[in-house]
Amino acid sequence: MSEPLFRPVLVQFYQELLADDDLERFRAQVEPRYMPHTLARLLHTSDPLTRRAALTALGLLAETDQDDQVAEMLKDRDPLNRELAKDVLWAIWFRADSPENSRQLKIVRALISQGRPDEAVELATMLINRAPNLAEAYNQRAVALFVGRRYIESAADCKVAIRLKPCHFGALGGLALCQSRLGLNDEAIKTYRRALKLEPENEGIQEAIAVLEAQRASEKP
Repeated sequence: MSEPLFRPVLVQFYQELLADDDLERFRAQVEPRYMPHTLARLLHTSDPLTRRAALTALGLLAETDQDDQVAEMLKDRDPLNRELAKDVLWAIWFRADSPENSRQLKIVRALISQGRPDEAVELATMLINRAPNLAEAYNQRAVALFVGRRYIESAADCKVAIRLKPCHFGALGGLALCQSRLGLNDEAIKTYRRALKLEPENEGIQEAIAVLEAQRASEKP
């Protein structure tokens, strides 16, 4: 007979969250008991539910330098955990380095969603001037520039975001799209392959590579 599976009390808190959808209660339960580095260690447990609970808690409590650890979950065996890891990474990146900068990032994102890319670029530029090492500010400006069809400038911002945060799957995808729009298909394939190392199970990336490779093959004499 196999031994019973040991699960930390964090899983109980997570199951209660699933039942009542009370995120603030979950935070209040977790924060006094778990440090972010302890939660990060739980990402390596064999139990997918424990990993999911730890990811959810990290989405609330992780510090910006823990994104590499969370990014490893993009390779998780459990597809739900892979998708959750993306959400957690976005939460970490938008948490930024201060509440004010985080607020500004969200305003930039809102301007983009409202179809106001020029205003988003202007505000993101102000944020970059104030916080030049904030990767998400470059990434959001890259998104706004892409919407405005300014692909060269967008690609440049994606590269800065990736330099600051090598695990930034969003910036990698954005860079590959810019390269494709600029007709730099070989470069786009290389970027997508780099993204695939972060997300080896991502079918969208696999398909994008296949399409570009087929296009390249058809263009050969």
